[in-house]
Amino acid sequence: MYETNLTCLNCGKEYPLGRMFEGCPHCREEDFAANLVVDYDYETIKEKINRNTLEKRKGCGIWKYEELLPIRSEGKRITLEEGGTPLLECNRMGAELGVKTLYVKDESRNPTYSFKDRLASVGAFVAAKFNSKYIVAGGGNVGAAASAYSAKYNLETISFERTNGSKQAILQTLSYGGKAIYLKRYEDRYELMKKCVDVLKAHPVSSYTPSPAGDPYSQEGYKTIAYEICEQLNWDVPDKVIVPAGRGIGLSGVWRGFVDLYEIGLIGSLPSMIAAETCGSLTQTFLSGSERIKEVVPRETIARVTAVPKASYEAYRAIKDSDGLAVTITENEIMNALITLARREGIYSSTTSALALGAVHKLSREEYIDSDSIVVCVMTAGGLKDPDHIEKNFPELPEPIEGDWEKFKALMKSQYNFKI
Repeated sequence: MYETNLTCLNCGKEYPLGRMFEGCPHCREEDFAANLVVDYDYETIKEKINRNTLEKRKGCGIWKYEELLPIRSEGKRITLEEGGTPLLECNRMGAELGVKTLYVKDESRNPTYSFKDRLASVGAFVAAKFNSKYIVAGGGNVGAAASAYSAKYNLETISFERTNGSKQAILQTLSYGGKAIYLKRYEDRYELMKKCVDVLKAHPVSSYTPSPAGDPYSQEGYKTIAYEICEQLNWDVPDKVIVPAGRGIGLSGVWRGFVDLYEIGLIGSLPSMIAAETCGSLTQTFLSGSERIKEVVPRETIARVTAVPKASYEAYRAIKDSDGLAVTITENEIMNALITLARREGIYSSTTSALALGAVHKLSREEYIDSDSIVVCVMTAGGLKDPDHIEKNFPELPEPIEGDWEKFKALMKSQYNFKI
């Protein structure tokens, strides 16, 4: 057991490992909750893993890094082969954006097609460890992922959904046996999730407090994205890592992964973390110069999972501690990035994932990202999760034609401006 305790990111108070899902009670205020994070015995871990030992552990997914996670295989791994996703070099798009070295970490290759599988894999393990019979989730991709891993662990998932949520993710949830509940007001999930935790002893893989705190254990799964990036770059460290952010818990997890590798001596530097958001809670917080996270009015956006009123304190700290920044991306910038990535690199991202590429475009123009930077964008899911939003940006297909060459040529010209 390499994890030692839970620690508050704000006041530093330490707690024993246990079921704590609402942030630090010591420094909590009415409008503020600081996240708890899992601490590890780095000195002992240094004796167990190094670059060579990790290189030998091929095909293990996130279990490859079990000393740095609150999980143990103990001879038996319950897994859907999550992790081990490709890091794709995007030369054409990089050249177009003025960045020589641009990569996309393609998390759509995970079992339920999003980076939430890393969180759900760890969350289901810890839920079973705490003798929970239920997992409770905040809908969308996390509901789908939690339902899949619940099936493997013989647990039940309850997933609270937005009325405009991804129908594809909800169908996945139902297919895996999860219980999907539509809410008229998505904010009502807070009290319902808390009741599930308190009454059913459910394990939450989403935050249910107005100031996002959440489960400190399942979030550790996101760290493995950073571990893989460094290995895939032959232990070079990117200059900038851009992660789409709503509450920003994924971004924080990726940052802690880089910190882990730095603490045990596997890398010698750290990247700057960039949050790409739509509603601007983190952007406004940094503009204000305050450490209190700004609450904003969520707007309708095609990157629907980022439409949140308030980001997490841990996301703020990840950006601040890494000398990074937050940037707000428009709807047009999202769709332009999505289509450009698909047409230049053959990579079909979700609308949320496209935020990261939109940030590259914006920040390279503003000269925050220089041309010699190594930039990694985390693509959290693929475009098949969002067909209802993406299809609105393309014309409807015309009526079918007969196998007539002249009609074919006319259609190519009218529909695609393609002259034969």
